[in-house]
Amino acid sequence: MRIYIAILGTVCLLFSCTNADKSEPKVPSKEIWQNAAEAYLASESNLISFGAVRIDQMLRKAIYDSKLSDSGLVPTDMIEDYSKVIYTELPMYYAVKSNLRDITTPDVVLVCKIKDASLAIEIMKKDFQIGEIIEENGVKYLFPSGIKIGLTNNEMIIYISDNIDNKRARREIENTIDGLKSKKNNSEIAQIIAAQDDITFAIIMQQVLKSFTTTLNAEVPEHNELIEGTITMHLSFEKGKIILTNTNYLSQQASGLNIFAKNSKPMLNKLGAGSPSAAITLALNMQGLEKLRKQYLPKSISNAIQDSDLDASIKRAVPRELSVIEAFIQKDGLQRYIDGNFAFGQYSVDEKHMEYSAYFGIGPRLEEILKNEFNPIKGFFHSLEIDDTRMELYTSEANGPQNNVNKLQLKPQFEALGAKPISAFWDIEQNPYKELFMNEIVIQRILELLKHMTLNADLTGGELIITMKDEEENSMTQIANLIPSLILGSIFQ
Repeated sequence: MRIYIAILGTVCLLFSCTNADKSEPKVPSKEIWQNAAEAYLASESNLISFGAVRIDQMLRKAIYDSKLSDSGLVPTDMIEDYSKVIYTELPMYYAVKSNLRDITTPDVVLVCKIKDASLAIEIMKKDFQIGEIIEENGVKYLFPSGIKIGLTNNEMIIYISDNIDNKRARREIENTIDGLKSKKNNSEIAQIIAAQDDITFAIIMQQVLKSFTTTLNAEVPEHNELIEGTITMHLSFEKGKIILTNTNYLSQQASGLNIFAKNSKPMLNKLGAGSPSAAITLALNMQGLEKLRKQYLPKSISNAIQDSDLDASIKRAVPRELSVIEAFIQKDGLQRYIDGNFAFGQYSVDEKHMEYSAYFGIGPRLEEILKNEFNPIKGFFHSLEIDDTRMELYTSEANGPQNNVNKLQLKPQFEALGAKPISAFWDIEQNPYKELFMNEIVIQRILELLKHMTLNADLTGGELIITMKDEEENSMTQIANLIPSLILGSIFQ
């Protein structure tokens, strides 16, 4: 079994946590290790993504506290072996680097702290065909199939890349080691990797765009402060909750775009009456969007694609309607078509049926288009109104327009709807999801654990919270508890 999970074990399971033996060396300083990771990441010129994984937290929640620990599905002997050489108390840091040839196959670097390089090699021999071990300048190099590994007295560097030879791998590993020692600093990187969440993921926008355009053989755009910055996601599995927090580190120019309204509270009045089981509200600042379009998108998207060096098949795939729509927008402006306001509500009737309400703020240029599309089927709705400012649609009288008698009734857990310009909730317990996922047993079983979901976001970031029905046990532990029964169920199905 070990051979089939060897690579996964090296990358993930090997970083598990066990009780430290009294004879083991003292755990290195978390602060010093974080500073070394910051120095390495700050020294990488082709970095498109980076982050940290606190595997000790993940495996405690997913394995040791769950039914997986006693299921026999986890290779506990392998975990015990690698825990003898890995400082599992310290985070594993990773970097995703562009190879400037194909953004779909980037290089991945994983770094972690180890206790003993020689013991690490002996343990890895159980799982890999190690082959020749090359030692140079105090670094041991191993080149098992698929990955390249460098070991110092204190660190393990795992380099994963397609079509990389051993010579280049050694050079890349050497650069990683030099970066860890470089003392370079970057306050933004330091702040991001210092988060205590289970998983941290960051994307560097400028480098992603550069890599993407290079892959497409398109012209690399000039330096633009607007697309400078880093988008981060912090995922944390808490007691009864899964929390995904987004924080955007943007330039002053990007932060000042003003493309969102302050919140979307006014859109609550546009939802249908009653108690929705799901809802979305959106409020954009059209003046800010129009300024953005004129300043940074002087050419239409369709024209930019046609003028690029993309393959002809890709160009032919662009709908002709897109160029027509963009031509009108270029001439008349966005505000002649939309006003940036949107509200959608879903209402559960029973275990199989739902009703809906929808509000879409429009401009005079969109009125006739929508009338032509919707008026022929107007009889299918309880109410449909379209003029030069909005389209309002309601499928039932009970969930029709709000008035003095029929009003919107939000449950207490959803009263934050509209607090941000992008806002939504999903009352999972009240939705007939079983009909949607009739043949997806895994999805059904996971959804059965969930209670509801909320989202609130703006330009600076946002937060998605998934609440479990069981609010006392860790959310990851609850999901992991399903795995043994799902596997056994698939075997005997």
